[in-house]
Amino acid sequence: MATWLVGAVMLLGGIVLIFAMTGEEHASAIPDQEPEIMHAEAPTTPLDASVPVPTPDIIVEGTLENGQSVADALRARDLTDGQVAQIVNALKGKYDFRRARPGTRYRVEQSPETRKLLRFEFHHDRLEAYEVVLASDGQFTGSRIDIPTRVVVSHVGAEIKDSLYQTMQRAGESAGLVSAVAEAFAWDIDFNQDTQPRDRFKVIVEKVYVQDDFIRYGKILAAEYEGKLGQFRTFWFQPPGKDGAYFLEDGKSAEKTFLASPLKFSRVSSGFSRNRKHPVLGYTKAHLGVDYAAPRGTPVRAMASGRVTYAGWKGPNGKLVRIDHGNGLQSAYAHLQRIRKGVKRGTRVKQKQVIGRVGTTGRSTGPHLHFAVRKNGRFVNPQRLKMSRGKGVPRALRKSYAQVVKARRAELDAIVTKANP
Repeated sequence: MATWLVGAVMLLGGIVLIFAMTGEEHASAIPDQEPEIMHAEAPTTPLDASVPVPTPDIIVEGTLENGQSVADALRARDLTDGQVAQIVNALKGKYDFRRARPGTRYRVEQSPETRKLLRFEFHHDRLEAYEVVLASDGQFTGSRIDIPTRVVVSHVGAEIKDSLYQTMQRAGESAGLVSAVAEAFAWDIDFNQDTQPRDRFKVIVEKVYVQDDFIRYGKILAAEYEGKLGQFRTFWFQPPGKDGAYFLEDGKSAEKTFLASPLKFSRVSSGFSRNRKHPVLGYTKAHLGVDYAAPRGTPVRAMASGRVTYAGWKGPNGKLVRIDHGNGLQSAYAHLQRIRKGVKRGTRVKQKQVIGRVGTTGRSTGPHLHFAVRKNGRFVNPQRLKMSRGKGVPRALRKSYAQVVKARRAELDAIVTKANP
């Protein structure tokens, strides 16, 4: 009996020891860690199938196609005539949709249930955009969208190898800068005939960006051109609160009575002569003007401000415009493809204003502009016409102008000009 009791006790102790060891091993297998506390958040929106989910607005985007008006484009996107009228009326006086061109972008927002117009956005170009918005009072309001831009002043210079246009391209610039340079020197340099290889130019010009994208050139702040006619420098000066203009280094106006040429770029195909063989009639006949060969549609500018005395068809001259500039000076522009709308007898035009387009109407062998000038009733050679300059910098502003010239001149002098490969 005693022997049996001792055996039972030993057996029971072994079982307890085994369980104790197993528990220790199990406990040591679980790493020490803080207990994880789970927080149950109450849902902000009841999970109720009866609550409707908002439907997003209908968005319609597109671009104008060739020959397509804005109204046609919107109707093709299922806008009603009434909605189109709402858009046009909201922007009346702010934007003329006749200015819209192929590729122009538009965006329309409508309500999903009724397709009610909520918002319209229209981008004429990268710098000009408009919107029409449905206001809280149920009326549509139209306005121009403010597009942030930044202006960077850039320096450009080179030696002309062939033409100003090709040289500017090799310098990494575009035709827009060529046109701007021609405008700045429009009174002194005829870029149709006065530019030669090895001429040099320097330009300080504004460049307009939207974010990092170059959009266009701004004003030319100063420029220099050196060639066979000598060295020319022009400086932009705009006093606070007044209109700006170009002036010479000494403060005289860069503007003259007449432009150096009625076309920015072309070539002289026939000069002024009192003894020339006519290309159509075949006999000797005085050519009392200058012919500029240029592509059809090239803009023709008024050489000076004045009053239109004739605008229409004039026999061998084809479509003709005559302008009286006062002081005995008159100019004539013949063989036009078309005369600009609004240019008619009695209307006043400004210097550089486009009055028509180059054509070949009347007695003509090809597209060109015949340009003639009368002084006190007698035809004179336009290329030899002596012209006076406009008003210079006012005396009260000469000190301010001198400071501008000093700073810009230093910038011009620092620009290196060399022939680009």
